[in-house]
Amino acid sequence: MEETTIANERTKRFFVRLRRIPGEHWYLATDSEKNVDSSDRTKIPDDLKTQDFLINQISFFNKQIWYHFSCEGLSGWLPKRNIRKTFRRLDVEPIKQATQADIDNQCAALKMLLRDAGSQISDQALKQAVQKWRDSAEPLIGLRDLIISETHSIKDLNRVDFRQLNKQLLRRRPIVVRVAGVDNLKSSFIILTGFNRKLYYYNDPWTGRLESVSQNHLKKHWHHGNLEAISY
Repeated sequence: MEETTIANERTKRFFVRLRRIPGEHWYLATDSEKNVDSSDRTKIPDDLKTQDFLINQISFFNKQIWYHFSCEGLSGWLPKRNIRKTFRRLDVEPIKQATQADIDNQCAALKMLLRDAGSQISDQALKQAVQKWRDSAEPLIGLRDLIISETHSIKDLNRVDFRQLNKQLLRRRPIVVRVAGVDNLKSSFIILTGFNRKLYYYNDPWTGRLESVSQNHLKKHWHHGNLEAISY
């Protein structure tokens, strides 16, 4: 492979932010996979340096890892070395639960997780599986059969530390977490989609929106939910 060739690898979409570094941030202003050289370097406008950059490809070029991005009408390639290691947010579309019932909260959170893995399970089949789990009174890991059948893998994150949660998010896998006290509810499911140094991002089925919470508050709510979490 020529050094001036970018080798593309499609990935699930996620958001990154730029590191604070001396000098100018730049990107390769091309969507072509071939004949990339230094003349393609373009300065990133100052007003975009603090924005979230949507990534849809991970690539290898000149012995470096590159991310293909889009942001405010710009697109091109960012070198991984200029990306923050302390920020990641997955592009998981929020789903609002159908009713205020607990089972609809649980179904909405699990649907986001399964859809992210490419599952096409019907709402009816999902609700039947969740009702079976509810009847069994098992902890969250009791959903293993559903998760494995729809994603072909499972990750038990019960009682892990936050580094393990971050590692799973860096693998581009969202996490269903059982919490208590969020939205003033005794118990509910949320789905973690990202983190930075101070906050965690999550999709809240109760509001149907992307929300954020401090690590300390998440720890409190998660502890009250018996520190249960699951992914694929």
